[in-house]
Amino acid sequence: MVQRVLNVPYFLLVVAALFWGGNAVAGKFLASSLPPVTISFTRLGIGVLIMSPVIIRLFRHERAALREHFKLLLLLAVTGVIGFNLLIYWAVNYTTAINATLLNSTSPLFIFLLSALLIGEKMELKYWMSLVISMLGVLVVITHGSIERMLALEFNIGDLIMVLAVISWALYSIYIKKISGKLPSLAIFGFTLAIGFMLMIPAVAIELSLVPVGTVGLAEWTALFYIGIFPSICSFLLWNRGVAMIGPPKASISLNLIPVFGTIFAFFVLGEVISVPQIIGGCLVFVGVFITSFSKKKTVQLAEEA
Repeated sequence: MVQRVLNVPYFLLVVAALFWGGNAVAGKFLASSLPPVTISFTRLGIGVLIMSPVIIRLFRHERAALREHFKLLLLLAVTGVIGFNLLIYWAVNYTTAINATLLNSTSPLFIFLLSALLIGEKMELKYWMSLVISMLGVLVVITHGSIERMLALEFNIGDLIMVLAVISWALYSIYIKKISGKLPSLAIFGFTLAIGFMLMIPAVAIELSLVPVGTVGLAEWTALFYIGIFPSICSFLLWNRGVAMIGPPKASISLNLIPVFGTIFAFFVLGEVISVPQIIGGCLVFVGVFITSFSKKKTVQLAEEA
Protein backbone atom coordinates (compact mmCIF):
# COMPACT_ATOMS: atom_id res chain seq x y z
CA MET A 1 0.00 0.00 0.00
CA VAL A 2 2.75 2.43 1.00
CA GLN A 3 4.75 1.55 -2.11
CA ARG A 4 1.68 2.16 -4.29
CA VAL A 5 1.16 5.60 -2.73
CA LEU A 6 4.82 6.47 -3.25
CA ASN A 7 4.34 5.77 -6.95
CA VAL A 8 1.49 8.29 -7.35
CA PRO A 9 3.40 11.52 -8.10
CA TYR A 10 0.45 13.91 -7.93
CA PHE A 11 -0.58 12.69 -4.47
CA LEU A 12 2.98 13.17 -3.24
CA LEU A 13 3.10 16.69 -4.69
CA VAL A 14 -0.25 17.71 -3.15
CA VAL A 15 0.86 16.60 0.33
CA ALA A 16 4.14 18.49 -0.17
CA ALA A 17 2.14 21.61 -1.05
CA LEU A 18 -0.01 21.14 2.07
CA PHE A 19 3.03 21.15 4.36
CA TRP A 20 4.63 24.05 2.49
CA GLY A 21 1.39 25.99 2.85
CA GLY A 22 2.08 26.32 6.56
CA ASN A 23 5.72 27.33 6.12
CA ALA A 24 5.22 31.09 5.61
CA VAL A 25 2.54 31.10 8.30
CA ALA A 26 4.91 29.56 10.84
CA GLY A 27 7.64 31.96 9.70
CA LYS A 28 5.33 34.94 10.18
CA PHE A 29 4.41 33.68 13.65
CA LEU A 30 8.10 33.36 14.59
CA ALA A 31 9.15 36.71 13.08
CA SER A 32 8.39 38.65 16.26
CA SER A 33 10.68 36.40 18.34
CA LEU A 34 13.50 35.26 16.07
CA PRO A 35 15.47 36.83 13.18
CA PRO A 36 15.27 35.05 9.79
CA VAL A 37 18.73 33.44 9.66
CA THR A 38 18.21 31.99 13.14
CA ILE A 39 14.83 30.57 12.13
CA SER A 40 16.34 29.01 9.02
CA PHE A 41 19.36 27.64 10.91
CA THR A 42 17.17 26.11 13.64
CA ARG A 43 14.94 24.56 10.98
CA LEU A 44 17.97 22.98 9.31
CA GLY A 45 19.39 21.89 12.68
CA ILE A 46 16.18 20.01 13.51
CA GLY A 47 16.19 18.43 10.05
CA VAL A 48 19.83 17.34 10.29
CA LEU A 49 19.30 15.93 13.79
CA ILE A 50 16.37 13.81 12.63
CA MET A 51 18.06 12.74 9.40
CA SER A 52 21.56 12.24 10.84
CA PRO A 53 21.46 8.39 10.91
CA VAL A 54 20.37 8.39 7.27
CA ILE A 55 22.90 11.05 6.26
CA ILE A 56 25.77 9.13 7.92
CA ARG A 57 24.77 5.89 6.20
CA LEU A 58 24.43 7.63 2.85
CA PHE A 59 27.83 9.27 3.27
CA ARG A 60 29.43 5.85 3.72
CA HIS A 61 27.80 4.39 0.62
CA GLU A 62 27.68 7.45 -1.68
CA ARG A 63 30.96 9.18 -0.80
CA ALA A 64 32.32 8.94 -4.33
CA ALA A 65 29.11 10.31 -5.83
CA LEU A 66 29.14 13.15 -3.29
CA ARG A 67 32.62 14.18 -4.42
CA GLU A 68 31.71 13.85 -8.10
CA HIS A 69 28.53 15.94 -7.89
CA PHE A 70 29.48 18.25 -5.03
CA LYS A 71 29.22 21.48 -7.06
CA LEU A 72 25.68 20.68 -8.16
CA LEU A 73 24.70 19.60 -4.62
CA LEU A 74 26.15 22.87 -3.32
CA LEU A 75 24.01 24.81 -5.81
CA LEU A 76 20.91 22.89 -4.68
CA ALA A 77 21.75 23.58 -1.03
CA VAL A 78 22.16 27.31 -1.63
CA THR A 79 19.05 27.76 -3.80
CA GLY A 80 16.55 25.32 -2.29
CA VAL A 81 17.60 24.28 1.20
CA ILE A 82 18.92 27.70 2.30
CA GLY A 83 17.83 30.42 -0.13
CA PHE A 84 14.16 29.66 -0.61
CA ASN A 85 13.22 29.33 3.05
CA LEU A 86 15.59 32.02 4.35
CA LEU A 87 14.10 34.53 1.91
CA ILE A 88 10.57 33.55 3.00
CA TYR A 89 11.39 34.08 6.68
CA TRP A 90 12.96 37.41 5.79
CA ALA A 91 10.03 38.46 3.59
CA VAL A 92 7.33 37.84 6.22
CA ASN A 93 8.94 40.47 8.43
CA TYR A 94 7.55 43.02 5.97
CA THR A 95 4.54 41.38 4.31
CA THR A 96 1.63 39.11 5.25
CA ALA A 97 1.73 35.32 5.19
CA ILE A 98 -1.13 35.42 2.66
CA ASN A 99 0.88 37.66 0.31
CA ALA A 100 3.88 35.37 0.68
CA THR A 101 1.89 32.27 -0.25
CA LEU A 102 0.12 34.03 -3.12
CA LEU A 103 3.44 35.15 -4.60
CA ASN A 104 4.82 31.66 -4.06
CA SER A 105 2.18 30.38 -6.46
CA THR A 106 4.08 32.01 -9.34
CA SER A 107 6.75 29.32 -8.97
CA PRO A 108 5.51 27.27 -11.96
CA LEU A 109 5.87 30.26 -14.28
CA PHE A 110 9.39 31.03 -13.12
CA ILE A 111 10.25 27.35 -13.52
CA PHE A 112 8.95 27.39 -17.10
CA LEU A 113 10.77 30.63 -17.89
CA LEU A 114 14.11 29.66 -16.35
CA SER A 115 13.87 26.17 -17.87
CA ALA A 116 13.71 27.85 -21.28
CA LEU A 117 16.55 30.24 -20.52
CA LEU A 118 18.94 27.89 -18.71
CA ILE A 119 18.40 24.39 -20.10
CA GLY A 120 16.78 25.17 -23.44
CA GLU A 121 13.30 23.75 -22.84
CA LYS A 122 10.83 24.98 -25.44
CA MET A 123 8.09 27.33 -24.22
CA GLU A 124 4.92 27.27 -26.27
CA LEU A 125 2.82 30.40 -26.80
CA LYS A 126 0.46 29.39 -23.98
CA TYR A 127 3.34 29.50 -21.52
CA TRP A 128 4.22 33.06 -22.50
CA MET A 129 0.53 34.01 -22.18
CA SER A 130 0.36 32.39 -18.75
CA LEU A 131 3.51 34.21 -17.67
CA VAL A 132 2.08 37.61 -18.63
CA ILE A 133 -1.25 36.96 -16.88
CA SER A 134 0.41 35.64 -13.74
CA MET A 135 2.86 38.53 -13.57
CA LEU A 136 -0.11 40.89 -13.80
CA GLY A 137 -1.58 39.05 -10.82
CA VAL A 138 1.69 39.50 -8.95
CA LEU A 139 1.58 43.25 -9.63
CA VAL A 140 -1.96 43.45 -8.27
CA VAL A 141 -0.92 41.64 -5.08
CA ILE A 142 2.25 43.62 -4.38
CA THR A 143 0.68 47.02 -5.19
CA HIS A 144 -2.57 46.19 -3.32
CA GLY A 145 -4.48 46.92 -6.51
CA SER A 146 -3.32 50.54 -6.65
CA ILE A 147 -2.70 51.85 -10.17
CA GLU A 148 -0.78 54.79 -8.68
CA ARG A 149 1.60 52.50 -6.80
CA MET A 150 1.98 50.32 -9.88
CA LEU A 151 2.91 53.29 -12.09
CA ALA A 152 5.20 54.73 -9.43
CA LEU A 153 6.84 51.31 -8.92
CA GLU A 154 6.10 51.45 -5.18
CA PHE A 155 6.40 47.92 -3.87
CA ASN A 156 6.51 46.34 -0.44
CA ILE A 157 10.08 45.19 0.20
CA GLY A 158 8.76 41.95 1.66
CA ASP A 159 6.88 41.15 -1.54
CA LEU A 160 10.02 41.77 -3.60
CA ILE A 161 12.05 39.50 -1.31
CA MET A 162 9.36 36.86 -1.79
CA VAL A 163 9.77 37.09 -5.57
CA LEU A 164 13.50 36.39 -5.06
CA ALA A 165 12.52 33.35 -2.97
CA VAL A 166 10.39 32.06 -5.84
CA ILE A 167 13.27 32.51 -8.30
CA SER A 168 15.56 30.63 -5.91
CA TRP A 169 13.06 27.78 -5.74
CA ALA A 170 12.72 27.71 -9.54
CA LEU A 171 16.49 27.27 -9.87
CA TYR A 172 16.43 24.44 -7.32
CA SER A 173 13.57 22.69 -9.13
CA ILE A 174 15.35 22.87 -12.48
CA TYR A 175 18.69 21.56 -11.29
CA ILE A 176 17.25 18.83 -9.06
CA LYS A 177 16.13 17.16 -12.29
CA LYS A 178 19.70 17.25 -13.66
CA ILE A 179 21.03 15.20 -10.75
CA SER A 180 18.01 12.96 -10.12
CA GLY A 181 19.34 10.01 -12.12
CA LYS A 182 22.86 10.27 -10.72
CA LEU A 183 22.08 9.95 -7.00
CA PRO A 184 19.15 8.48 -5.05
CA SER A 185 16.56 11.11 -4.06
CA LEU A 186 17.23 10.48 -0.37
CA ALA A 187 20.96 11.03 -0.88
CA ILE A 188 20.35 14.31 -2.71
CA PHE A 189 18.14 15.53 0.10
CA GLY A 190 20.41 14.34 2.91
CA PHE A 191 23.59 15.79 1.43
CA THR A 192 22.02 19.16 0.53
CA LEU A 193 20.49 19.38 4.02
CA ALA A 194 23.87 18.75 5.65
CA ILE A 195 25.68 21.16 3.31
CA GLY A 196 23.06 23.83 3.93
CA PHE A 197 23.35 23.42 7.69
CA MET A 198 27.14 23.79 7.65
CA LEU A 199 26.95 26.86 5.41
CA MET A 200 24.51 28.50 7.84
CA ILE A 201 26.75 28.19 10.92
CA PRO A 202 28.84 31.36 10.31
CA ALA A 203 25.76 33.26 9.11
CA VAL A 204 23.76 32.55 12.28
CA ALA A 205 26.76 33.37 14.48
CA ILE A 206 27.01 36.80 12.86
CA GLU A 207 23.26 37.43 13.09
CA LEU A 208 23.01 36.46 16.77
CA SER A 209 25.90 38.78 17.59
CA LEU A 210 23.99 41.69 16.02
CA VAL A 211 20.28 40.96 16.47
CA PRO A 212 18.59 40.23 19.84
CA VAL A 213 16.37 37.18 20.27
CA GLY A 214 12.91 37.55 21.78
CA THR A 215 10.95 35.17 23.98
CA VAL A 216 10.86 31.59 22.74
CA GLY A 217 8.19 29.54 24.47
CA LEU A 218 6.24 26.36 23.75
CA ALA A 219 4.32 27.92 20.84
CA GLU A 220 7.53 29.11 19.18
CA TRP A 221 9.22 25.72 19.60
CA THR A 222 6.14 24.04 18.17
CA ALA A 223 6.36 26.28 15.10
CA LEU A 224 10.10 25.60 14.78
CA PHE A 225 9.61 21.84 14.96
CA TYR A 226 6.78 22.11 12.43
CA ILE A 227 8.99 23.86 9.85
CA GLY A 228 11.92 21.61 10.77
CA ILE A 229 9.98 18.40 10.08
CA PHE A 230 7.11 18.92 7.66
CA PRO A 231 8.11 21.61 5.11
CA SER A 232 11.83 20.88 5.54
CA ILE A 233 11.93 17.08 5.45
CA CYS A 234 8.59 15.64 4.37
CA SER A 235 7.86 18.19 1.63
CA PHE A 236 11.37 18.03 0.16
CA LEU A 237 11.34 14.23 0.00
CA LEU A 238 7.88 14.16 -1.55
CA TRP A 239 8.73 16.97 -3.99
CA ASN A 240 12.06 15.43 -5.04
CA ARG A 241 10.39 12.09 -5.78
CA GLY A 242 7.53 13.73 -7.65
CA VAL A 243 9.91 15.84 -9.77
CA ALA A 244 12.07 12.80 -10.54
CA MET A 245 8.95 10.96 -11.78
CA ILE A 246 7.32 13.63 -13.95
CA GLY A 247 9.81 16.52 -14.29
CA PRO A 248 9.86 20.09 -12.89
CA PRO A 249 7.45 21.84 -15.32
CA LYS A 250 4.67 19.29 -14.78
CA ALA A 251 5.30 18.93 -11.04
CA SER A 252 5.22 22.70 -10.62
CA ILE A 253 1.46 22.77 -11.30
CA SER A 254 0.88 21.35 -7.79
CA LEU A 255 2.56 24.40 -6.27
CA ASN A 256 -0.59 26.33 -7.11
CA LEU A 257 -2.17 24.65 -4.09
CA ILE A 258 0.29 26.26 -1.66
CA PRO A 259 -1.56 29.63 -1.48
CA VAL A 260 -4.85 27.80 -0.92
CA PHE A 261 -3.46 25.89 2.05
CA GLY A 262 -1.43 28.90 3.20
CA THR A 263 -4.43 31.24 3.19
CA ILE A 264 -6.46 28.76 5.23
CA PHE A 265 -3.64 28.39 7.77
CA ALA A 266 -3.08 32.17 7.90
CA PHE A 267 -6.77 32.78 8.56
CA PHE A 268 -7.07 30.27 11.40
CA VAL A 269 -3.60 30.63 12.98
CA LEU A 270 -2.73 34.31 12.46
CA GLY A 271 -6.18 35.81 11.96
CA GLU A 272 -5.20 37.37 8.63
CA VAL A 273 -8.06 38.38 6.34
CA ILE A 274 -7.71 38.12 2.59
CA SER A 275 -8.30 41.40 0.74
CA VAL A 276 -9.98 42.09 -2.60
CA PRO A 277 -6.64 42.84 -4.39
CA GLN A 278 -5.27 39.56 -3.03
CA ILE A 279 -8.31 37.69 -4.37
CA ILE A 280 -8.02 39.36 -7.80
CA GLY A 281 -4.26 38.90 -7.97
CA GLY A 282 -4.51 35.31 -6.78
CA CYS A 283 -7.16 34.54 -9.41
CA LEU A 284 -4.97 36.02 -12.16
CA VAL A 285 -2.03 33.90 -11.01
CA PHE A 286 -4.29 30.84 -10.93
CA VAL A 287 -5.60 31.54 -14.45
CA GLY A 288 -2.04 31.97 -15.68
CA VAL A 289 -0.99 28.63 -14.22
CA PHE A 290 -4.21 26.95 -15.37
CA ILE A 291 -3.37 27.84 -18.99
CA THR A 292 -0.31 25.62 -18.69
CA SER A 293 -2.42 22.62 -17.62
CA PHE A 294 -1.98 19.32 -19.38
CA SER A 295 -3.69 18.47 -22.60
CA LYS A 296 -5.88 15.36 -22.60
CA LYS A 297 -3.24 13.39 -24.43
CA LYS A 298 -0.54 14.28 -21.89
CA THR A 299 -2.80 13.46 -18.97
CA VAL A 300 -3.49 9.99 -20.30
CA GLN A 301 0.20 9.41 -20.92
CA LEU A 302 1.16 10.51 -17.40
CA ALA A 303 -1.53 8.35 -15.85
CA GLU A 304 -0.17 5.34 -17.70
CA GLU A 305 3.40 6.13 -16.60
CA ALA A 306 2.31 6.50 -12.96
